[in-house]
Amino acid sequence: MASVSTVQFDESFPSQVERVRREITERFIRAHKVLQDRERDLLAELQHLLDDYTGEGIEEEKKQMVATKELLSAVKGNTGKDVLDQSVALMDERIKELESKLETVRLTYENVGLEWDELLEKRLGETGRLRLNPKKSKTPDYKKMSQPVEVFGRRSEKDNSSGVFCFPSSIAIDPVTNYIYISDIGWDRVQVFNSSYDFVFLFDHKMDGPVGICIAQDKVYVTQYRSYCMNVYSKRGKLLHSVGGKGKNELEFDYPSGMDISTDKNSIYIAELNNHRVQCLNLDLSFNSFIPDIHGARDVKLTSTEVVVLCCSDPCLIIYNYAHESIRHMITKGVGKLVINPTRLFVDESANILITDRDAHCVCVFSHEGELIHKIGKEGQERGEFILPKGIYTNQEGRLLVSSENLNHTIQIF
Repeated sequence: MASVSTVQFDESFPSQVERVRREITERFIRAHKVLQDRERDLLAELQHLLDDYTGEGIEEEKKQMVATKELLSAVKGNTGKDVLDQSVALMDERIKELESKLETVRLTYENVGLEWDELLEKRLGETGRLRLNPKKSKTPDYKKMSQPVEVFGRRSEKDNSSGVFCFPSSIAIDPVTNYIYISDIGWDRVQVFNSSYDFVFLFDHKMDGPVGICIAQDKVYVTQYRSYCMNVYSKRGKLLHSVGGKGKNELEFDYPSGMDISTDKNSIYIAELNNHRVQCLNLDLSFNSFIPDIHGARDVKLTSTEVVVLCCSDPCLIIYNYAHESIRHMITKGVGKLVINPTRLFVDESANILITDRDAHCVCVFSHEGELIHKIGKEGQERGEFILPKGIYTNQEGRLLVSSENLNHTIQIF
């Protein structure tokens, strides 16, 4: 009778599985690190190209040259005066050259804006909501926020000069230039400020109730509730496209409100207050789909995996996946509950959910699971206080921007 040989294993089957799992994990981590390094290099190169494309790099060099010139001009005495005069003259010449280059960039952008944008979009590919600055945005420490570090603007229902607001609604920040775009329902316009909070320009196109505002693909998207539409502008405020009309059908709106865009999902999501839904468009402005049966949809924000909707129901926050299946409802609404009258929504990079509460005159900060983390502000006209807060946004430095109807100022930065 033939003998049966037995195979001896040096390690148990679970040990083999664990060893293979560990080796795969180590290889994945190494590959991921290589990809991260490559991504960082490519983003830095891309940022440099975009600086030239937008004129941002030219602007920065010009600022540095002007500052150096002012320092040299302030030097007293006759020591080396000829050398100083020569240096200042050379700087004047360089500043004029930079101004000429900057004007060329601006004229090119304005004259062939749409074609230029489309070419850039093809070069960038589907970058999604990725910030072009390699440095990631900071997550604010909301619990330390009580007094603003800066305020700007003032409120007026009679004066529509630059920097004046009347019911500012929403805020968006351009990740390339850090310019701040603010929609104003009362004066039917969008105003633009730089990162130092100085007024830069306003859109010269007459609007009709601008509410939601979003920046993507080098374009600015604005919903307008009184004209039942969404307009698309260049970042300099030139009208490029418009879609909409009053109704309940596809590509029709009734009180379009907050919105958001995901280029990696090829989608524009628009909350419709009176149609009780979110309407989803493709980036070419064609109809995609509805998320129906959302009572009083007020705002919508997108993450890589979720569609977050703020509405008038109780609970007032509904989270969907991109198949538009409801995942969960959370955050109770009403007097004595977590929020009273939620108005605008923002989701930061740590998935914290921020809601402006119109009637409680504050900003409520929740975890992704709906746990209340902190409340910022109270009713009042002083710094750190709000009257009917609406727009909300966090910038790359971890600053929180809030628009409200305070008489002394309308935008506060925490």
